[in-house]
Amino acid sequence: MKQWKKITIGISVTIFSLLIILSGLSYNILNRSLPAYEGEVKLIGLAAEVNIYRDEWGIPLIKAENDEDAAFALGYVHAQERLFQMDIARRAGEGRLSEVLGSETVSIDKMFRTAGIFKLAVESYPKLNPLSQKILNAYSKGVNSFLKEAKGRYQAEFDILGYYPYPWKPEHSLVIAKLMGWELNISWWTDLTFSHLAQKYGFEKVKELMPDYPQNAPTIIPSQLKQIGAVTNNLIKVDQQFRALTGFVGTHIGSNNWVVNGKMSASGKPIIANDPHLAYNAPGRWFFVMLRSKDWNAEGFTVTGMPAIVIGKNENIAWAMTNVMADDADFYAEQIDTTGTKYFFDKQWRQLSIYKDTIVVKDSASVVFEIKKTHRGPIVTDIHPYNILYPNTGIQPAAMSMRWTGFEFSDEMFAAISINKSKDWNDFKNALRNFTVPGQNFIYADNNGNIGYICAAKLPLRASNSTTFVNDGTSSAYDWKGFVPYDEMPKVFNPSTNFIASANNKTVEKFPYHISNIWEPPSRIERITQLLNSKKLHSKDDYKKYQNDFVSPYAKMMTKYILSAFSSVKVNEKNLNLALHLFENWNYEMDSRSQIPTIYSFYLHSLIKNIFEDEMGKDLLKEYVFVANVPYRIIQKILDENSSSFFDNIKTEQIETRDDIIRKSLVDALASLEEAYGKDIANWQWGAIHKVVFKHMFHDNSTLLDKIINIGPFEIGGDGTTLFNTEYSFSELFEEKRDNRKNHRSNPYENILGPSMRYIFDFADPDYLEFIMPTGQAGHFMNSHYKDMSQMWLKGEYIKLPLREEIFINRSKFVLKLIPK
Repeated sequence: MKQWKKITIGISVTIFSLLIILSGLSYNILNRSLPAYEGEVKLIGLAAEVNIYRDEWGIPLIKAENDEDAAFALGYVHAQERLFQMDIARRAGEGRLSEVLGSETVSIDKMFRTAGIFKLAVESYPKLNPLSQKILNAYSKGVNSFLKEAKGRYQAEFDILGYYPYPWKPEHSLVIAKLMGWELNISWWTDLTFSHLAQKYGFEKVKELMPDYPQNAPTIIPSQLKQIGAVTNNLIKVDQQFRALTGFVGTHIGSNNWVVNGKMSASGKPIIANDPHLAYNAPGRWFFVMLRSKDWNAEGFTVTGMPAIVIGKNENIAWAMTNVMADDADFYAEQIDTTGTKYFFDKQWRQLSIYKDTIVVKDSASVVFEIKKTHRGPIVTDIHPYNILYPNTGIQPAAMSMRWTGFEFSDEMFAAISINKSKDWNDFKNALRNFTVPGQNFIYADNNGNIGYICAAKLPLRASNSTTFVNDGTSSAYDWKGFVPYDEMPKVFNPSTNFIASANNKTVEKFPYHISNIWEPPSRIERITQLLNSKKLHSKDDYKKYQNDFVSPYAKMMTKYILSAFSSVKVNEKNLNLALHLFENWNYEMDSRSQIPTIYSFYLHSLIKNIFEDEMGKDLLKEYVFVANVPYRIIQKILDENSSSFFDNIKTEQIETRDDIIRKSLVDALASLEEAYGKDIANWQWGAIHKVVFKHMFHDNSTLLDKIINIGPFEIGGDGTTLFNTEYSFSELFEEKRDNRKNHRSNPYENILGPSMRYIFDFADPDYLEFIMPTGQAGHFMNSHYKDMSQMWLKGEYIKLPLREEIFINRSKFVLKLIPK
């Protein structure tokens, strides 16, 4: 954790830790902040009584007479369980973190104030569908009823930071929806990185560093990059700071989902599955809810702060989601006049929109700054005063504006509620007309046996598919021309293959519009397809095995090149011989108990380093590998083509080949392992190095406190290319000196992202749904439901949840009655 945060909360945490040990009174105080699961609460704002039943896992069934009371109760329950999580999220989107965390979050606040997410939410709310407004209003009343009723008994995190949460507004839910879009939008990181590379290497060589370049871009890289100032990575660095603070680390921000119809199902009915891959935190990302009211009957996974089921099912349909990886943002190098008030566009000067904003900072003076906007969007260059990447070039940094589809008006709330209430494919398809960000692959199934797919994203219409670089802002030639009509977006209904699967892979082979060039490597979708084609019929138990699968087709491809490079070489060194023998007999499973995944992972790190570092240098290489799917895909590409100039080490006299670099990389990997873990390969088990910890925002302040608020560490298998995605940070492997004060700093090869939940539903067994989450329902670290699902998640086990109201109520442990006051 960063030093500033230690200063902000360190003393409080120390005292807090001592009190936990020494004072039974403090224990009672902490327990007093736990949510009430039973009893009666009289509240203003309800039309009728609402009953909230909870089972042994803390899963609530909300029984209401009408939709608004259901939304009210959902707001109340979310606030009961996850109020601090909700508050930090809305503060981030509003640009109000510094009010409670101090001066070191000013840059994050500037970023989101400049992006204008809260301002957009305020402007959007009056334009929303009346149903969206009604549900958002009711939800906000529920949150605020809990704020009023529980004042003085909030979560301990509020006491540590010394503040009370302010009232919830409908706009805050819109902020959290946009914030999810921001988190899942990583395409713009590569725009800035590849622009850096183009400015350093020239336009021909950089093509070697771009995945699928010939397919996704014209032959000639845009020439205007030669004329513009140095492209800065300020925005990337501030966004990384935000993600580190909130725990939104990791870049394999994708998922797996698939569905088979009755012809491929052992039960004769569709079976659907989903496991979204998101950064790990404690508490977790999802909160499971069952809603029962007059017109709103659905169950599934909610995001606290938003009043709808995001992924789940109702009595007629089920749906699952993965990230489209849509390229939904562009940057423009703007020419600003000497007064800083105008920008040059189509041969004339236009007035910038300029206004001042103020950030209130805890224990410091407020920060006043200017926000400037062009007709495209905000100027994002000066969000934070980091040095530009190449400070000695003599080139002035480019002033860059940003356009993102998330800046457009949209009504995802109406889309979500409409999906929750959909009765069939047509309802579902119409609901997604209102969905913009984050672009998602929606997979569908219904109780009539149908399956389907919709690519729901707002794709810009551009003059060129060359969207990988910063554009020339002085011309309208690069402005968006509108958006791809929803009716032309990719859709599939009841395909002849009898199954549909997505894993952030390329959406469609031939499509007239640009979708993305940052698809995930095909390893996961290849494995899903392989498993679904491995037998005629599939059951729920098969699905469970698939979701917990650690076999990597990517590792199989890499092993082929390793064995080929050594095929004609005499090897005398003992561990090198043994490693090659292990590779020859490997089944490509990244088993936590095996040594070969460790050797392979260290080899992959050495391979990336030996191919690129001599020319890129450490800093630019770290930036290049930050979005993990880029190095994964480019390594596969250049190994296959065997013609890259990057194989040659420019610091040596000889000209190295692909096989030279492969052999050197394996030798280097073994040397690193021997130095770190000894020469006995038996001690190199993958799980001893590759571990997962679900970290609380306050982690790393106290070893004692970490044992209470963190969950783990646990040994784990897999990597970023297995179905059970267990990503570790590539960029942190290239840290020269590790600063452990940085927030959400992970150890080398530590698993930082993966399945944020798993869910399976078989329409032949409509009374039960099976799911699991990596932590638990609760946000209070003293609650028994804070981490009660972790061991089941690790072991590949599932909770079998009864969906029939009477069965759930009969098995429930608690009932809380919300009574109109």
